[in-house]
Amino acid sequence: MTIDINNKNERMLFILTLGALTMLGPMAIDLYLPALPAIANDMGEPLSKIQFTLSAYTMGFALGQLIYGPLSDRFGRQKVMLPGLVGYLVTNILAALCTDANQLIIVRVLQAMAGAAVMVTIPAMVRDLFPRQESAKALSSILLVMTVAPLLAPLLGGQILRFFGWESLFIFLAALAFLAMGLAMWRVPETLLESRRLNVPAKELAATYISVLKNRNAMGCILCHGFFFGGMFAFITGSPFVYIELYGVDPESYGLLFGLNIFAMGIMNMVNIRLIGHMPLFSILRTGSMSAAVAAFALLLNAKTGNAGLAGIVLPIMVYVACLGLTGPNSNALALAHFPRSAGTANAMAGALRFSIGAATAAFVGLLHDGTAIPMAMVMAGCGILSVASLLLVKNGAIPATEQGAQKESAVSEEKVSA
Repeated sequence: MTIDINNKNERMLFILTLGALTMLGPMAIDLYLPALPAIANDMGEPLSKIQFTLSAYTMGFALGQLIYGPLSDRFGRQKVMLPGLVGYLVTNILAALCTDANQLIIVRVLQAMAGAAVMVTIPAMVRDLFPRQESAKALSSILLVMTVAPLLAPLLGGQILRFFGWESLFIFLAALAFLAMGLAMWRVPETLLESRRLNVPAKELAATYISVLKNRNAMGCILCHGFFFGGMFAFITGSPFVYIELYGVDPESYGLLFGLNIFAMGIMNMVNIRLIGHMPLFSILRTGSMSAAVAAFALLLNAKTGNAGLAGIVLPIMVYVACLGLTGPNSNALALAHFPRSAGTANAMAGALRFSIGAATAAFVGLLHDGTAIPMAMVMAGCGILSVASLLLVKNGAIPATEQGAQKESAVSEEKVSA
């Protein structure tokens, strides 16, 4: 099976399919958020230990991407994605059988490693088929489709929890994985040509990863979104306690509040698609990062004073999460443009750093837990500062040196023509 990206219908169907597959990642996190207090009560474990299952998931995701990125560059995207879907299905069934926090933590690590095989291949597939500007649009469209998952997941999770118990949440995810396997085999072709596959020996793999770390333009973009992502995980970890326990929001209504954030992100995604082509990608990325930082500091102020009540928590978080629509697609497109021959490996490093930061921030929220919203807000504000500071690494709008030369030559030619 092949895909003609110049055919509008084929291109749109391909993007919709990748968006649907990308939903598995956030579904594994967001679906069970309303159930965290219930899982803690049922297992007789402290909530802080059950919250650590989120950190465990992000650590597994980071590790998995480092493994699967190079494998996808060597063997192709499909041969990595499909086994990952099988593993994701099996580990969800195992999660439903867990009886204590330690078991659930181990299974969540394995579940994340399986899910990483899916998530790491999708941006690489886009990079295989599209140039930088078009890949930013495609990734933004995929993210727009993906927002359906975190928009519906907490709402759906609250209802499933209410009628069937927390174990059924993981059975539901296993069923989704089964459907995703069918969809991937039906609609997702192999995008990496045999001639472009890289057979990197294990001893050279570290050097390949180091080349990503040494590229300051790519790293500036990766860390900018990585720290922003860390703030997102601080919210995801802390919000069940802040909303449900601290402010007395019931699990079903928690899903509605969570959904407001994703709705705002979807709107900002559409704005991003419109801006691409009219503004440099780096300018859009910088605007999103700075806006998120301001929102995080407003959140911290409201959390400390408590004057604005629940609205003072919900509204700044909505602005923060909405900015993902400006940072995610553009940071990925700018970073991967520097590694056209090893997009899978570069994306793996980017994803590993992003999820490692997410794991750290999620753990910090749990460690700093003091019965208030301040730990969550403080970590988000810190991430906002670091996200903006990371952009200081970027020079020349993060445009690869080869393209800078081409642009200069084009400008000189235009001047000659004008003369």
